[in-house]
Amino acid sequence: MKKIRVGTRSSELALTQTLIVINEIKKYKPNIEFEIVKISTKGDSVLNAPLSEIGGKGLFVKEIEDALINNEIDMAVHSMKDMPYEVPNDLKLLSVYRREDPRDVFISRSEKFIDLKNNARIGTSSLRRSVQLKNLRPDIEIVPIRGNIATRIKKMHELNLDGIVLAASGIKRLGLEDMIKDYFPVDLIVPAPCQGILAVEIRRDFEEEFFEIYPMLLDAKTFFESSAERKIMKKFGGNCKIPLGIYSEYKRNGNDDLITVRVSYYKDGKLIKGRETGLMRDIDKIGDRLVEKIGGI
Repeated sequence: MKKIRVGTRSSELALTQTLIVINEIKKYKPNIEFEIVKISTKGDSVLNAPLSEIGGKGLFVKEIEDALINNEIDMAVHSMKDMPYEVPNDLKLLSVYRREDPRDVFISRSEKFIDLKNNARIGTSSLRRSVQLKNLRPDIEIVPIRGNIATRIKKMHELNLDGIVLAASGIKRLGLEDMIKDYFPVDLIVPAPCQGILAVEIRRDFEEEFFEIYPMLLDAKTFFESSAERKIMKKFGGNCKIPLGIYSEYKRNGNDDLITVRVSYYKDGKLIKGRETGLMRDIDKIGDRLVEKIGGI
């Protein structure tokens, strides 16, 4: 197999996640050579506006997908939660490795979330997080902040914020767990679809080569959960412009593949949550029931 060129964003977290995937492959195929290609995306360069105002999830992937299509790289490593549902026809998206902690976490200079003063100022650029946080504490002020994890932590101090909310997965992958003051249970703040899941994107003409190594990267639980969450996301039209949380839990019960799906959706000034359990093969029906329960979209 030739040297594999791996495309990634250039942030510390993106590079760490890319190395997680590469090192997992090298456990089984130590002779494969890799070249990491850093690619700047619009989402990385435009930091003064919320994602919902400048294009949504695709802002972090278009340049990388263009590099794939133009044969400048062979595969790309993404945070799967950054991926729009629609993938270009010439490309294929696959979940890899085992899912990291899917929860959102609270980071502050001193206090736990429950101990925050009235009218505390909390930093996040996520509509999903904002509406769920305000549902817990209507008094808090949401301050939009964007950037990589180090940038957001720096802004917490510079803007004198009482805290920020981030994904546990990124904090843990960077070894910053000591900074976490609180973990939000998935029922309390429903995570973003595929939060904590890594994905590899490839050209279809690279499939044969990639599928020689894909079994080494495949985690069945993560595969089923990512498949369920992306299918439900499609039914709700999920992107960064919609305050949508989706989280699924897969388990094997005898011969059955069971999936439990939680959804949070903000509609007409009200936060609505739903939960459904069923067979994985009935995921489309589960999604339909959730859409109906939430009252249409």
